[in-house]
Amino acid sequence: MQILDRLFGRKKPEPTPADDELDRMVARVHGMYPRLRHAHDHDERLRSAMARSLAHLRKLVADFPSVRAVTVQDWGTDPYVRAFFAAANDIPDAIGRSRDLRAFFTQTPDVFEAHAVLGMDLVERQVLGASHEGGVTRMDVPQTTVSFTDHQFRICGGSVIALRDEIVARLVDQLGIEALATISAEGERRDELQRERALLTTRLRILERQGAGMRSMAGGGSRADPGELARLQTEMDENSQELRSLGSLSEIVDRHLEIFCQVFSDPENRIHVQARQIRLNRMNVMVTDGNPEDTHVLDLQIARVPGDPPRERAFAIVRVARTDMPAASHLLDQAAGLLG
Repeated sequence: MQILDRLFGRKKPEPTPADDELDRMVARVHGMYPRLRHAHDHDERLRSAMARSLAHLRKLVADFPSVRAVTVQDWGTDPYVRAFFAAANDIPDAIGRSRDLRAFFTQTPDVFEAHAVLGMDLVERQVLGASHEGGVTRMDVPQTTVSFTDHQFRICGGSVIALRDEIVARLVDQLGIEALATISAEGERRDELQRERALLTTRLRILERQGAGMRSMAGGGSRADPGELARLQTEMDENSQELRSLGSLSEIVDRHLEIFCQVFSDPENRIHVQARQIRLNRMNVMVTDGNPEDTHVLDLQIARVPGDPPRERAFAIVRVARTDMPAASHLLDQAAGLLG
């Protein structure tokens, strides 16, 4: 292994303190790519890199805005809820469409409210509108309207703490996906790695379809149904078995671990979540001048969701009561109305 140390210029990693969450995240990454266990000093090297990521991700998630209740009543009093939904009746419709929320309440019958991530597309449009200035009304004033569409409730927890922990885990998944994508695209020259690259590409596709990473948090794109998730898990198990059958190829696996460590050592430039502040009036028209009455400043969180092309999604941490989850018959009536 001294040859590998000289080849990669690697120093022995500093020991990391005991951390149960770090242990779980390391195990999570090993689950994404089990062959990392064949690399030299894999545990300490990965723990050292992931300790940096976890510190950054914990702070990032801790700085998210406070949880907001999402109810029909809140639409009339909370400027965020009113901005997110065009009408109060849109709220129960969006809640009722969420398979994640419905599954959470089904699996936790003793929990009376869910904390979840509400992801949305933020749409800005340039329009001509009316403006009142000095007693004069003008009808051709350029304005920017803001709307939020494609509401998706993703990642549910019984408490804010549980939800934030799960968000951190999904962001760890996203870093792992980026490391796998780098390995898959690196184009090793050895013929015996052709099969491995194909297996990694398949594994990347399965992880994305299972909802791992940023897409699982903020939404965007199609989502696998329970039947497809079961089929994908079977494919993942078969993929793991085929990867194990390739043998260690120690130098290559060591290089792959190095890539994982590089990615996890640089979370600031790989997880893209930014704060944005906008001022809106009650009609969701963006106001930029002065401090007019009947406007509100909204502090938004915008996540960059990888894809082709990548998308930007606004998201908020919200609270939904079990009593506000529409019955399944509500959705059937709604579908019948659309068809009829």
